[in-house]
Amino acid sequence: MATTLDPETCADTEPQQPRFRVFSIVLGFLMCWPVTWAVTGAGVSGIFSLMAQPIAGLIALLLLNIPLRRFLPKIALRQSDLIVCFAIMSVAGAIAGEWNEWVQANLFNFPFESRTNAVFRDQFDKHIPHWLAIQDLAKVQTIEGGGKPWQYAASKLPIFMPLYLVWGALVLSAVFAMLCINSLMRGAWCERERLTFPLIQLPVAMSEGGGSGGIWKSRHMWIAFGIMFSIDMLNGLNYLYPNLPSIPVKDLFFIDHAFKDPPWSNIGDFRIAIYPFMAAIGLFMPSDLLLSFVAFFLMRKATHVVLASQGIPQSTFSGTAISPGPPYFDEQTWGAVLAMFLGAWWVSRDYLKGVWKDIRFGAPSEDGGISHRAAFVGLLVCFSIVVWYGLAGGLPLLYMIPYVALFMIFSIVLTRVRAQLGPPTHEFAFFGTNSIMHRFLGNKWLSDKQATWVVDIFFFFNRMTRNHPMPYQLEAMKMGQMERLNQRKLFFIIAGATVVGLFLGFYFRQANEYRTGQIPGTDIGTYLNNILNDRKGPDIVGITMTIFGFAVVMILDAVRFRFPGFPLHPAGYLLSMNFGVDYYWSGLLLALLVKNFVQRYYGLRGYDKLRSVAIGILIGEYGAEMIWMLMALITHQSTYTISFNDRSLGRQ
Repeated sequence: MATTLDPETCADTEPQQPRFRVFSIVLGFLMCWPVTWAVTGAGVSGIFSLMAQPIAGLIALLLLNIPLRRFLPKIALRQSDLIVCFAIMSVAGAIAGEWNEWVQANLFNFPFESRTNAVFRDQFDKHIPHWLAIQDLAKVQTIEGGGKPWQYAASKLPIFMPLYLVWGALVLSAVFAMLCINSLMRGAWCERERLTFPLIQLPVAMSEGGGSGGIWKSRHMWIAFGIMFSIDMLNGLNYLYPNLPSIPVKDLFFIDHAFKDPPWSNIGDFRIAIYPFMAAIGLFMPSDLLLSFVAFFLMRKATHVVLASQGIPQSTFSGTAISPGPPYFDEQTWGAVLAMFLGAWWVSRDYLKGVWKDIRFGAPSEDGGISHRAAFVGLLVCFSIVVWYGLAGGLPLLYMIPYVALFMIFSIVLTRVRAQLGPPTHEFAFFGTNSIMHRFLGNKWLSDKQATWVVDIFFFFNRMTRNHPMPYQLEAMKMGQMERLNQRKLFFIIAGATVVGLFLGFYFRQANEYRTGQIPGTDIGTYLNNILNDRKGPDIVGITMTIFGFAVVMILDAVRFRFPGFPLHPAGYLLSMNFGVDYYWSGLLLALLVKNFVQRYYGLRGYDKLRSVAIGILIGEYGAEMIWMLMALITHQSTYTISFNDRSLGRQ
């Protein structure tokens, strides 16, 4: 039975079938191995919302399913099977991504950093205990020089495994708390509020009919696929053999390079680029969000120039935790987060009353998932474990409770925004709870140990959110709901995929480091220096800018409520204030122009064809990325990538 994104589909008229097959679950977990291997070894392929590695895994399963459908139809993969496999792969791939990298690096790099970095010798080596980090260089020195096979890396697991378990308990507690929140809110976000989930359109369309659905019969899809796949293969060959021609589709022109003198030279990263797969995702996004992305990004760039003209030096990351101060983009973003959380609570207030009633009386879930009481208890337990990790470093309870709560609030807002609007990335570089806590409470009261602890232990809260796992969990639940999968079983499958993905990610990164000899760097020294060298109380200007960001979102919401056609969306303000849209904003502008032109002159029929073209572009780009990614992983040489970061970083 094919599944589409039509919200009016009525399950009552469809035949009830058993939807879970053990075969598909086992296959999904087997696919976690190549997916997490690719995520850890080819990270630039997975730093956008729709990660390349799980899509590549889905393509592989669809190719496998071609002969199965013809010769062994009874065991051929149905759409529900493919959805289960994709959910497992995407959840495992997300947790094996950048969060895994930030944690794993800080397990063993202290002895290497301490040789040249005083802050590691004086702070991290002194205040981080042995049960959280390797501090004996002799235990890990053989990483230097590389050349070690995976078997050698496996022989070192007795050294690393205790640390993996301790850190895994922290990361998994945070992620399971998110899973419990998703379970509590899935009725609102997946059903009542009818969020559109733009990013699942590609895997759902690809898996329809087990790989024989309508999109595979679309002439427009195949034309777009052929053109895009050919361009990426040609560009890949040009990357290897520069004498061959190429067709630029990524960075076309760096505007900032044209400015040599201040204040314009302070504008930061400012480029004209397409990135077709991101522009194609933009075609699924609402037009007001596309416009808001571009408008607020340009406003941010203008702010850099204006401040530079007033004698305040600026750069790409000015106003973030890596360079705190004017124009206080972190603080504005936090204000936007709090306002959007308040708005989400207001929209869901009636639903939440019902959830609280279910928690009090222990009512079973209406859709067969775990009960709201069980999810709530799980949330409290996991939340408490994360808080305990802060208490273990001497951080006060009254500090840790709002610290963790604010991170969960940010996670909720990010997840809901992605489900509603589907941005191509959500980077939030150098943004996190440290920023808002230190603005409102100051940092001069922190001892050196407390400052070191909060920077190191909760680094993954504050560094990057491109692979934030909570949105992937909710998208898996939504796809499961569309396929009428049992939500209780799906909950535990997602939890299992998280555990498997985390520990496979740890091991594959360890094996890569022993093979390449690379000691991964970390930004924790910079973060700690920002605290130790700038001791102060509450930041009145920072608090004011947080209130300003809150007010901007509240005003935008009020205007949109009063004038529904108002084109600026508060999510655009939230997503554009921090670095992350800089490399593809012009591609979204192109998507906006194309989408509006097609809708105006060709209507819904034209947009349906445009949607097929967008899916063709995505399959073409991800298919080519699959080939170049595998070539890099197998041959250990640099290859072309559709990503906005280069693969030639010596990490193959």
